[in-house]
Amino acid sequence: MKLISSSSDLYILFIVCCTKVCGRYSIKLSLFEDKMFYFGNYGFCICIRKLIMFIFSPEKEKIGAMKSKPSKRSTLEHLVFDTTNESFFDNSVLDGADSDLLLLEEYPHIIDAAGLCICMEGEIEITIGSQSYPVKKDDLCIIFPNDILYVRNKSADFKGYLLVCTTDFFQLLNVASGTSIYLYIKDNPCISLKDKDRESLIRMCDFLKEYDLRREHPYREEISKHLMFSIIYEVIGIYKKGEPLKQVPYSRKNQLYFNFIELLAKSYSMHRELEFYADKLCITSRHLSNICKEMTGQTAKECINRHLITNIKILLETTDMTIAQISEELNFPNASFFTKFFKEQTKMTPKEYRNANVS
Repeated sequence: MKLISSSSDLYILFIVCCTKVCGRYSIKLSLFEDKMFYFGNYGFCICIRKLIMFIFSPEKEKIGAMKSKPSKRSTLEHLVFDTTNESFFDNSVLDGADSDLLLLEEYPHIIDAAGLCICMEGEIEITIGSQSYPVKKDDLCIIFPNDILYVRNKSADFKGYLLVCTTDFFQLLNVASGTSIYLYIKDNPCISLKDKDRESLIRMCDFLKEYDLRREHPYREEISKHLMFSIIYEVIGIYKKGEPLKQVPYSRKNQLYFNFIELLAKSYSMHRELEFYADKLCITSRHLSNICKEMTGQTAKECINRHLITNIKILLETTDMTIAQISEELNFPNASFFTKFFKEQTKMTPKEYRNANVS
């Protein structure tokens, strides 16, 4: 059942992506051993590439930097990439060969997908946003779209399952962002699994992989899609069975704060005005700022600036984009204004920060 042909002791690794064809959503699933990859869009491919290659690498393997500006396409397309396409995956990365690559563990990354990771052996530390979670054997970790993820301190004996799906596919689920179960999972992304729940999840993942290989079946894609739904609802069921859920009341303030963070993750590059977010949430700017202050100790404007600075640092550390390109990407009036803003927040110019953090 091993998929990666290096010396690492790794088990199943598969990717599920959503493709929109003639108005219908379907799933494409492929294995590393097949050397074929199906992705929804460029941004998804880059983010998941970096996450997968770190978690499942035998050592501190390196991931190639993004060489061009990320695509802004929001629609899903059916794209097939094989190992000859160096913009995405190539043999040197898969085989762990040395090249001009980055150490993923040094940098946080924005995840343009939803995913789950089950730790089978060893340990790993995962930081989501500003909160760190030690993940050990039999732990389940849930990643939401637009999470800022930082993976580090992976033990040499780490083994795990990783299953990811595109944001568009995740949104097909009827799990409203304001519901208590959604807020609870966001607040508790890493939990310990009981033996029965772990075995059930792994069995379902194995079945999804097995069924997707039945290329001759006329309804293979439809069945795979619904199997994926089943896995996600199984995870929700595991959370709902947990005792803490019954004891955690989520107030209107909690819901507004989570909705603000979700909206910020989607809109920060275009909108940095406090009034925009307050209007979207149908509250006053002052009320939004008070909620953020109560939840995080920072005002809403400080939360906006912190999120923006985090994303700027990611672009400075993990891409070859120029200062002017990053300024344009994030819709600053010009590079001079961008540099001034960054220095006000960090006491360093973007160039100084890049020189200090990228070898």
